[in-house]
Amino acid sequence: MTPSVPRPHLPTVVGRWRSDAAVLLLTALVVALAVGVTAAVDPVTEHAADRAIAATVRDAGRQADVVATLPEWYDDPRGKELDPSTATQVRQDADLARQVLPPDLAAVVRPGVVSVTTPPLQLLDAGPGRMLQLAFVETDGRPPAVTYVDGAAPGAVRPADAGSVEVAVDRSVAEALAIGVGDRLPAEDEQGRTAELRVSGVFTADAPADDAWQVSDRLLHPVQGVADGLAYTTGAALVSAGALPDLRLSLPADDLDRRLVLTPEPSRARWRATRSLERSIVSLQSSSGVSATDLSWDSRFGAVLQRGREEVAAARGQAQVLVVGLLGATMLVLVLAAQLLVRRRRDELATLRQRGASLGGVALELLVEGLAVTVLGGVVGWGVVRLAAGSAGWTSAVPVLLVAALAVPLLGAVSADSHGGGRRVPANRGARRTAERARRLRRLAAEAAVVAAAVLTTSALLQRGVTGVGVAEDAAWGDATAASAPTWWALAGALLLVHLLPHPVRWAMRGTRRSPGGVGFLVAARVAETGVRALPVLVLVVAVAGTTVAGSLVATAREGQAAGALTAVGGDGRIDAEPQADLSDVAAEAEDEPGVVAAVAGRVEDGVRISSGGAVEVVRLVVVDAADYADLLAAGDLPDASRLALLGAAGGDSGGDPGGDPVPALLRSGGSPLADRPTVRWEDVPVVLDVVGTAPDVDASTDPVLVVDASAFADAGAVALPNTLWLSGPGTDQVIDAVASRVTGVDAVVRRSEVVEARRAAPLTSALLALAVASSALLVLLGVLGIVLSVAAEAPERSRSLGRLRALGMADRDLRRVLLGELVAPVAGIALVGWSIGVACSYAVLGALSLDLLTGEAVAPRTVVPWWTVLAVPVVVAAALGHAVLEARRVRRRDLSRLVRA
Repeated sequence: MTPSVPRPHLPTVVGRWRSDAAVLLLTALVVALAVGVTAAVDPVTEHAADRAIAATVRDAGRQADVVATLPEWYDDPRGKELDPSTATQVRQDADLARQVLPPDLAAVVRPGVVSVTTPPLQLLDAGPGRMLQLAFVETDGRPPAVTYVDGAAPGAVRPADAGSVEVAVDRSVAEALAIGVGDRLPAEDEQGRTAELRVSGVFTADAPADDAWQVSDRLLHPVQGVADGLAYTTGAALVSAGALPDLRLSLPADDLDRRLVLTPEPSRARWRATRSLERSIVSLQSSSGVSATDLSWDSRFGAVLQRGREEVAAARGQAQVLVVGLLGATMLVLVLAAQLLVRRRRDELATLRQRGASLGGVALELLVEGLAVTVLGGVVGWGVVRLAAGSAGWTSAVPVLLVAALAVPLLGAVSADSHGGGRRVPANRGARRTAERARRLRRLAAEAAVVAAAVLTTSALLQRGVTGVGVAEDAAWGDATAASAPTWWALAGALLLVHLLPHPVRWAMRGTRRSPGGVGFLVAARVAETGVRALPVLVLVVAVAGTTVAGSLVATAREGQAAGALTAVGGDGRIDAEPQADLSDVAAEAEDEPGVVAAVAGRVEDGVRISSGGAVEVVRLVVVDAADYADLLAAGDLPDASRLALLGAAGGDSGGDPGGDPVPALLRSGGSPLADRPTVRWEDVPVVLDVVGTAPDVDASTDPVLVVDASAFADAGAVALPNTLWLSGPGTDQVIDAVASRVTGVDAVVRRSEVVEARRAAPLTSALLALAVASSALLVLLGVLGIVLSVAAEAPERSRSLGRLRALGMADRDLRRVLLGELVAPVAGIALVGWSIGVACSYAVLGALSLDLLTGEAVAPRTVVPWWTVLAVPVVVAAALGHAVLEARRVRRRDLSRLVRA
């Protein structure tokens, strides 16, 4: 005979809904909140990731360009002839380069800038030191937009003037080189090959920010300086399409660099496409020179995308730590709500079981109820996010939905089995002891599994971090194992508290047994009965610990951003300018400004090479007065100021003399195996260095840093005029503009406050901090809900106990004291323990969350646990206090005669 399939009794299900509507609606609300938060995380983080990738590409500037070097022209050995189709050939080669671009890369980059450039040519008409570079530039088939203030655009020269090239220059270049319309300029390259240039016009750029002007910075900004004691000026000139054949005829092919520069459009770069774009860049570079087109490709766009992807992966991993903690607390609250429902229905379930109902039938009826509540809450939460954000995730909410749907059926079946007579108790004492021992072993095994999970997840976090680098972009999250470490440790700490809490409670009972009035003893007895249940303790500890970790993450990130900005700026403010001797005098005057504690001028030069024993390293050279710079670092609380005392004017004349005294130097090396005494060449003057310590990180350099004292460097024959002015002090923001007005050739004025604000407003940082704040608030709310549910579960027994005491003559004041002690004291103690566990977890795990990728520091930021995280404790205590007050009023309203009869 086929066994009948259990069917739910719908009137019974509807009746339960009506009787427990408040708890079911609360469960649906918790599900809706959890689903809403987790569903919003995916679209919000993806949107933030896209904005972060776009910001990374935008900040990279020209480093993100994709550069195609076009095939060289063939020079007929029998003699060169003028080719009027030269510009057309260049355009065709550029079109061919665009055609071989992979589709995903072609969709991201702009049409690009086609250029034919020469090296700087020495002008021979007025002595050495005057250089002019020639450049043919087109964007999308058009030359850059200019307005001619004198003359006209370059054109083809007459046959009688073959060998000449007409050029046009910007007004600033014309003034710097002292040239004008009609000038004939004889020029030669480094090999002594000559050409004649004719200035046809002087212009001003209509849009100086256009990509076309990035072909050569000297087109609009001539460079002037001093090298080997001689002044020099270098500019650049435009060559039109009409004059390009003359340029090809006048100079050999190896002097003409033909390129197509494709600049990515930041708004088109998407986070999910970064890995595909990296592969496209690699394939282009690997195909250089091997295809029929004979194109060569070069780009750092792949490295830029990889850096952005690492930052996104770090932010997603950090967000996952918060989400996992929130999900853990949510599932515990749902189980606690399920326990409350089952306890309310214990007699009903036991009766059903005694009347012959199967466990499957009982569980099925409860499952129908659980599914209805789960679906209601899930649809509401997911739908709200879908309407608000346009998209919503769902995978992260699956654990919450499963717990919400299955907790009541499973606990209900167990309760029906144990209280309905289905589970038999052995009559033999030894068998009962064996069964009790087995239950303890199962509990210890479960607790040992929690501790093992905490240890393993922490090991994974410390070894791998939470960046999730290497995970496919379509994956929901990164390494969930590592991200769950703080939650597992909170669970382990809560279980330890469950084991330890009965001991102080028993001590309190012994100490208050003979206390007058018996209030203390009654409080201890009630706490021993109700205050050490495992699930409420788990909920409260996980919620408070998670709130503390989230608050510490916010504070650590903000402090790290401030410290990273301080390192990047080098003080509270920085002025970058052209090299000039007067900058030291401006620094001395700036120290007299109100609010400025220290100011120092120095030379900062990137791309300087130092060599020793065959090893070469590219460094950032910093030439500065060591004592003044040490004062600046100390005033701004910057690190590594003590080693600057080892520098000084002790290096004698070592320029070109191997036997001279070396110049003391501080070096932050990039790992190259340099010998003890490397050599740096500054303006053709070799300077031998004596590395006496590690250099500070100057302005957050990506290259190694070399710091020398200005006086010692000058004594060695190398003079470096300062080009950077650092200021430190609380009034820097107010006076830095006035100081900059006294500096000529200012390139940039940087305020630390603006850098901090920009970093905190960055897409990834702002999204992560918003999630941390939201998760903190929701965790506190879940802690309060846990208190509400645990208090409601014990409410019937507590009401009967207090009623007996009131019937026996206990005063209302003592009843309130008993009630306050029973509800508030355990909550306060458990919450304080949860906060302590959260503090310990913060110090243990925040250093492994790769927060330095978001703060901009070279190392992990110092962990900060703000004082306000402890405010979660009085919030949950206030919730318990409010329940105690309401419970006391409810007890006082009960009729005393009924209590006596009961």
